[in-house]
Amino acid sequence: MALIGAAATIVAALIGLFVQLSGDVEQRASGPSLDGASPASDAPGVPDTSVVPRGSVPPSTLAASGGADGTPVAPTPTPILTAPTPVGLPEEFLGRWQGYAEEVDATSTDHYRVTVELDQGTPRGQVGSVHYAMESSDCYGTVTLTTVDGTDRVTLGENIQSGNCVTNGRITLTLRPGDTVDFAYETTKRDGTRQSVNAGLERVA
Repeated sequence: MALIGAAATIVAALIGLFVQLSGDVEQRASGPSLDGASPASDAPGVPDTSVVPRGSVPPSTLAASGGADGTPVAPTPTPILTAPTPVGLPEEFLGRWQGYAEEVDATSTDHYRVTVELDQGTPRGQVGSVHYAMESSDCYGTVTLTTVDGTDRVTLGENIQSGNCVTNGRITLTLRPGDTVDFAYETTKRDGTRQSVNAGLERVA
C-alpha cells in the first residue's frame, strides 16, 4: 500500500508540472511582447507612423488644401492693368493759324507765309496740315502729333506731300497770349546742312 501511495504522489506531481508548462507556452504565444509592440506589427518596438497626428500636416499640404483649420484659402486676385489714356491735341491749339516766317539756312534767308490747320487727334496720329506759300514753290503737307508738353506746347512731325521742300521736319508750337503761337521748324536738307524756320502765327479761324 505504501508503494501505491508513493506512485500516486509522483504521477500527480508530473501532471501538475505538465499543466504549468503548457500555460507558460500559451502565454508566450498570445500575450504582449516585452517591448510593447503589438503582435501584428512587422517591426517590433517601432511606433506605427501610418496615422499623422492633427496639427503636424506639412505646410505644402496646408497651402494646397486650405488653412490649418481646414478653411479654404482664397487665391490672390490678379491685378487688371489698364493702358494709359492717350493724350490728344489740347483744345487751345485747335483751329487755323497763319503768319509770315523767316527761313534761315547755310546760304540764304527767305520770307513767306505759313498756314497751319489743326484738329483733334492722338499721339502718332495725323492732326492737321501745313502750307508754305513761297515765291518759287507752294509746299503742302500733313502734320502728326508727336509729343504734348502740358497745355501750352506741342511737337509735330511734318511730311510734305507736294512742292519743292524738304520732305520731313519737326515743328514746335508754343502758345502765347492773344491767340498767337510761336512756330519753330527744324530739319536737315539733302546736302546735310541745317534749316530752320521761325514765325509768329495768329489764329484766323
